[in-house]
Amino acid sequence: MAFALISDLHSNIEALTAVFARIDELGVEEVDCLGDIVGYCADPEPCAELVMQRCSWTIMGNHDYGLFHELRDFNPIAAEALLYSRRKLAPSWLRPRRRRMWRFLEGLPARMEAHGYLFVHGSPRDPIMEYVLKSDGFLEPEKLTEIFSLIDRPCFVGHTHWPGVHRPDLHFTQATDDVRVIEITDEPAIVNVGSVGQPRDGDPRACFAVVDDGRVEFHRVAYDFRKTQEKILAAGLHPALAERLAVGK
Repeated sequence: MAFALISDLHSNIEALTAVFARIDELGVEEVDCLGDIVGYCADPEPCAELVMQRCSWTIMGNHDYGLFHELRDFNPIAAEALLYSRRKLAPSWLRPRRRRMWRFLEGLPARMEAHGYLFVHGSPRDPIMEYVLKSDGFLEPEKLTEIFSLIDRPCFVGHTHWPGVHRPDLHFTQATDDVRVIEITDEPAIVNVGSVGQPRDGDPRACFAVVDDGRVEFHRVAYDFRKTQEKILAAGLHPALAERLAVGK
């Protein structure tokens, strides 16, 4: 059965609603989330609510983790945005919906196994915090080799905002408009599904993946990023968070 994977939503409700609309057009019923619902943009509350309504399961990303822990591992811009997300989502007796969202985010698991695959936000070695970068195959081959030694099947991740597939030979195939479908087998692979809310691969369109019978198909969806930019600036968040949405960096 086909299922869709979304990741790194980062409080971008315009991108998220556009992605769900495309998923509905494709007729894919199951949607799963690889974390980072919050952070960076201005709408953590509606994003959390939509994920709770639509996703079969969700795992914890590093920004979701940051809601409840110290922020020393985040750069100042990211930390500022997470403090904003905390204020927007903090439980209140006058806002019972927030309490439900807060408990949902706090209770997210670090990993999931389903459909014969492993799912984490970061890496099999450190499921929440570690990046598996597209450059690891040639800059840190020992790191990537060790990570591959920990898995015996395909593993789906997010976190870097760069869609594509790592192989045990340390080669990375980037997903692009020319490479939209990548085959996987039962052998180990690390599949990054890209970012819905803050792409960083030079393509500003929201990204998600559909997995169906050993095929991973990457989809890009245009959305009204200018509206998202306006909300970021109105919320008093750093202008760089708005600027980067236009260029996908």
